[in-house]
Amino acid sequence: MADITPLFETCLQKHGKVRIRTRQYNVQELDEFLKEAYSILQNSRLVELNSYLRSIRQSYLSVAHPPRRKQLTREESISIRAQDKDRKYLTDQQRTEIDAQAKKLLRELNAAIDTLSETEQQRQAIESQIALKKRARDGLGALGRWAAGGAITAKSPEEEAEEAKANTLKMHREGVIWFLQRRLEECGRVQSEMMEVRLTREMEKSKSILYKNQGARPSDFSTSLDATAMNGHAPKELKKPSYNTLSPTAAVDDKSRIEAEQSLSSEQLQLFEEENQGMLKHYEDTLDQVRKLGYDMPPAASTFRSNLNNPQNRLQQISGQISGQMAVAKPTAFRSDAVPQAPEDPLFGLMAAYRKDTSDKKVDLGIGAYRDDNAKPWILPVVKHADQKLHEDPNLNHEYLPIAGLAEFTNASQKVLLGADSPAIKEQRVGAVRLQAAFLLIDHISRQGQEKAVYLSSPTWANHNQIFTNVQLPIKTYPYFSAKTKGLDFDGMIDAIDKAPDGSIIVLHACAHNPTGVDPTQEQWKQIAKTIHNKNHFPFFDCAYQGFASGDLARDAWAIRHFIQEGFEMCIAQSYAKNFGLYGERAGCFHFVTGPASDASETANRVASQLAILQRSEISNPPAYGARIASLVLNDDKLFAEWEANLRTMSGRIIDMRQKLKAALDKMGTPGTWDHITDQIGMFSFTGLTEKQVLRLREEFHVYMTKNGRISMAGLNSKNFEYFAKAVDQVVRETAQDGA
Repeated sequence: MADITPLFETCLQKHGKVRIRTRQYNVQELDEFLKEAYSILQNSRLVELNSYLRSIRQSYLSVAHPPRRKQLTREESISIRAQDKDRKYLTDQQRTEIDAQAKKLLRELNAAIDTLSETEQQRQAIESQIALKKRARDGLGALGRWAAGGAITAKSPEEEAEEAKANTLKMHREGVIWFLQRRLEECGRVQSEMMEVRLTREMEKSKSILYKNQGARPSDFSTSLDATAMNGHAPKELKKPSYNTLSPTAAVDDKSRIEAEQSLSSEQLQLFEEENQGMLKHYEDTLDQVRKLGYDMPPAASTFRSNLNNPQNRLQQISGQISGQMAVAKPTAFRSDAVPQAPEDPLFGLMAAYRKDTSDKKVDLGIGAYRDDNAKPWILPVVKHADQKLHEDPNLNHEYLPIAGLAEFTNASQKVLLGADSPAIKEQRVGAVRLQAAFLLIDHISRQGQEKAVYLSSPTWANHNQIFTNVQLPIKTYPYFSAKTKGLDFDGMIDAIDKAPDGSIIVLHACAHNPTGVDPTQEQWKQIAKTIHNKNHFPFFDCAYQGFASGDLARDAWAIRHFIQEGFEMCIAQSYAKNFGLYGERAGCFHFVTGPASDASETANRVASQLAILQRSEISNPPAYGARIASLVLNDDKLFAEWEANLRTMSGRIIDMRQKLKAALDKMGTPGTWDHITDQIGMFSFTGLTEKQVLRLREEFHVYMTKNGRISMAGLNSKNFEYFAKAVDQVVRETAQDGA
């Protein structure tokens, strides 16, 4: 194709228009994809290969040999040298080397383009997944958007712009790959055609030599020879015509041949003829291989031939990829009506929003995990010591634990929770496994053929609803937190428990109620126990903060121990995530306590056997590492004492933050009363802030908490509590004026 740019520029200049300026690209400024494509196109000589093959075509296809130099006159010598100046003679070895190098380069280029194409496909897949995750993270789903203060919307303009940008980039890069593939196909076609033509000429030359030695013109044998030789067979016998049929020129040329032939024996002539026919068959076989080259080309080259000869096919292919219709996929079994998109957990959506915030003043008061005064996770010193001791044990292995768990761990956990002198332990009325609420599905739904409801405090830990719903237990609530007093709605709680159907399951927080931080007093616990006993309800204690709330293990377990003294049958879920800091190790126990009776031990054994079956079907064997760490501490007096000291450190810092926050708010005269900050206990505090105030704190001051006003006291420290107090003071004052 001729370059018309100069003519076009002349035309523009003639009409007084701006000339075309060729844009110069700096390779270093290109992205990695274009750098690789440029490397394939330029550094790998893809551009030059086609031109090179065409430039040597005449010499490559020539079957002539360099002329022998005879004694020539000076004028003849000058003339021949002038003719040979533009002619390059190639030997068979040189042609073979050219073929080998061209094939090698084509294979390398094909592999490089395939790699580039596969890499781009992987990038597109990854970018697609990232976009989906980003949209899910930014959108957060229904509950997540509500927790993050947003509304449920369709794609935002920014998302649509990003999607359009991604599609444009995708089409551009696929176009680049198509261009490289097209250039490679062109080079392969030129090289293949040159080989075919050269071998055809070599074969014709060999035919001429054979015919000449048999004394006939090639035209006299062309029909019979082509009919046989092209099928890979040499002619068995060729008839010698009489020499008087030859042209005068042929007769003169054959005079020397006849003389040479007469000097050879019949055996030598036969051998010479066989060698010629063997050489002819070799060329014919090689030519067949070249003609079949299109069927033996690499996958990418075959794709070129089938899909790229027509550019419209490639455009349709790219369009199909963009629309996701490259092939008719088999319908998925995971249809959206069967497996709908679940909303993201609101708390984890809040955490994601916090991580994206780039402000250096941001405060995380949402996460339910302890942080030290530098806002860093704290590995308890006793856990470090137990971990070191564990790894120094020569008998340590990674074998399965028993189905019921590590016995020394579950036994020690009973003593920590119920007390070493507990009558339930002495009477062997206690069992423990590493299981959750599945036992209730067998015991209480089936009992008396009636469906039992689970009563949860309002509010409660959000995951309680999911846990009991998963085992198909209906959920109901009882009043717990009073928004007016920011304390316990004791009367409402007692009234709801008393009105619940007999035999209902009442879920109770043993201490450090999550999310309110409001706990009943010991006298209130006695009244709660009395009401549950009168209604024959089944208490289920959730104990996640023993020792973490007050720093005293016995004090935080007082409610559970009181219920046991009153002779209750109950279940207790015990966690070591908070009080050991083993958040990711899933260390804890599920205890069941039977009532005092003569057959209590036998009942406990039966229950334990059923729980073992459930444990086997749920998790088979519990995780070992966290249980081994906790077991070492619980069964070693020195480590146990250190653990108690660590508990006092954590609970003491949180209590200190409560006092400092209240003092700061009181000092500023922040509207309202803030006694509840210090009256509450444990990791969380229900501040009483409204949803509107919470959102303003997030938007204006980068303070992250759940929309119900709950804060994690562990997120406050000596460096940020004053900033938080001032932010609360400003927001409360301004919203109070607005009537919030």
